[in-house]
Amino acid sequence: MDYRVPPGVEAIEKLQNFVKINRLTANTRIPSERDLCEMWGLSRSTLRQAVDTLVECGELYRVKGSGVYVTVPKLVRNMSGVDAMLDEMLQQGVPMSKKIISARVIEATKQISKRLKIPLGRKVYEYIRIRELEHIPSIIETTYLDCEKYPGFDKHYTNKTPMGSLLRNIYHKELVKGEEHISITYASEDEAQLLDIEPNTSLFFTSGIISDEDNVPIMYYKQLLRSDRFKFVSMISK
Repeated sequence: MDYRVPPGVEAIEKLQNFVKINRLTANTRIPSERDLCEMWGLSRSTLRQAVDTLVECGELYRVKGSGVYVTVPKLVRNMSGVDAMLDEMLQQGVPMSKKIISARVIEATKQISKRLKIPLGRKVYEYIRIRELEHIPSIIETTYLDCEKYPGFDKHYTNKTPMGSLLRNIYHKELVKGEEHISITYASEDEAQLLDIEPNTSLFFTSGIISDEDNVPIMYYKQLLRSDRFKFVSMISK
């Protein structure tokens, strides 16, 4: 049987390869539909559908009356927890900073006590931070830790202190494994202001637990990530 790649799939691959081979940078205009159709022998409808697909995927964007442009590449968010993501960002050379916008001690709610496996009402540290990547506010992150297990944590933790290093060096706890859940939500007015986006913009919502080698929860976290700044990947191995 002679199997051929569908024209639409072929057009998508041609567009992606054209951007890659020609090393088109972000905000660079790609050739017109007419030029690309003549170059590749494609119909206008096939090419337009391919462009629509890549626009929806966030690889291209349209400017009315001007043309189609290459988008700013999205940052890769590996589905393996907070510290793993930050390590990847550092390896990619992404400028990063964080700002603690709220630090307080609260009583564990039913949800927090369940996640951290502690009694309801026990005192926990709550930290809310804004993370900037490439100088753009990109993540709102909330983290909870048990006050009883980590006394004096609030005296050590600052904007310049990595949480994982602090837990390792002072409390001798290693962040070994975790579980994460991902869904879609929409920005409230306050969240939109913090992330410099419009209210009701779609966001990735992640929540997870990171545990030590004995499977004892160390921290419970929640993140709101700008969907225009990230894509999620999952590494698969045999």
